[in-house]
Amino acid sequence: MNLKIIILYLITFVDLFAVGLVVPLISSHVISLGGTHFIVGLMGSFYCGLQLFSGPILGSLSDVNGRKPVLIVTLLCCSIAYFCFGCISSIYVLLFLRMVLGVFKHTQTLSKAFVTDIVKSDVQSEVYGKMAAISGVGITLAPVIGGHISEDYPDHGFLTVCMITSILFVVNAGLVYAIKGNKNDTRETSKSDVAVKNINYLQLINNSWAKSIKELKDIDWYTYWDAFLLKGLVGFSMSIFHSNYSPLLKINYNLSPKWIGYTISFQGVVGSCCSFFIDYLNNKFYKNDKNYTQRNLHCFAALTCTFAIMIICNQWYLFVLLLIPIATANAILRLITLEMIVRKSSEKHRGSLIGAANSVRSISGIIGPFVAGSLADLVGVRYVLIVSLVSASIGFAIARSYRKSDKYIKIDKKKK
Repeated sequence: MNLKIIILYLITFVDLFAVGLVVPLISSHVISLGGTHFIVGLMGSFYCGLQLFSGPILGSLSDVNGRKPVLIVTLLCCSIAYFCFGCISSIYVLLFLRMVLGVFKHTQTLSKAFVTDIVKSDVQSEVYGKMAAISGVGITLAPVIGGHISEDYPDHGFLTVCMITSILFVVNAGLVYAIKGNKNDTRETSKSDVAVKNINYLQLINNSWAKSIKELKDIDWYTYWDAFLLKGLVGFSMSIFHSNYSPLLKINYNLSPKWIGYTISFQGVVGSCCSFFIDYLNNKFYKNDKNYTQRNLHCFAALTCTFAIMIICNQWYLFVLLLIPIATANAILRLITLEMIVRKSSEKHRGSLIGAANSVRSISGIIGPFVAGSLADLVGVRYVLIVSLVSASIGFAIARSYRKSDKYIKIDKKKK
């Protein structure tokens, strides 16, 4: 196997392992410093929003200046931010540092761009799949280790975790530096390169945002409204759920950081297994579900029932068991809502529709943490799940209305 690919696998593993150590502890740390759930939600919304804006900028910079220097700089910036995160007790400075991380934390995206430079196109999909699997192991193991450190050293556990995370980002920068012979780093500067280097990056941000808005405006909503609405509903309900995850475990079930880590890791394992077996589930139980109505109905019903039970359940073991239908339904819905859009589209507009679908998911990720944090301060963390329940219930109602319809099949026939 190519040494460069092995190093990229290691980089993506270390990246999500480092993030998985500290991110589950952030909400509890902020609240322990006197912060509110609203501040925690604001951190999540700012992070997701800045990820959306900064992604095209860093991607463009890596096209011009090479993957290695851009990736190294972003990793070192993240290292400094996490180092400061552990040392500083000002909530507003922590909010600012979370925003800094939102701008620079693009290791996974830049690593995938790196793959396009060093791997032939016919094997890139295989490499992406292995990267996702390997990095998934990191994000699954890390919460347990971070929880143990935080619990075993209560006076300075969060600081220790932040220091380890900071060091791991430096290690990753060293791994990136060790990659030799990337063509983007050695190519000669041409006139076109000089022109690109003179890009107004503020204008690029504006263009990126304008492109997302344009993609949403240009969609034939009469044809696609149901698929996009279902995608937005599942994205929003899961965003609310994940934004409220650690506080819910700590307050409702009085779990220590260690057991919160175990719970998060269990959900990661379940999610990975669901993604791995999703083809089997579709072929085994939904072979004749050509218009997706049965899967939508069953998955939104599962989410609705699960969120309803979670709101009233007081046993942690029951909560853990409920993670299984949530992870399964989420994995299936994320896939089939995209398939619905692709199947109903013509080849000419397929790229724009996929981009618009990603924009819908990103917007859900921005709004969700803000709503979850605001409601947690008003009604308590348990009842924030009512929003997820309502969102899933609307999805269930839409899916049920199409139960006996072959709407999607008719559209396919017209397209042909």
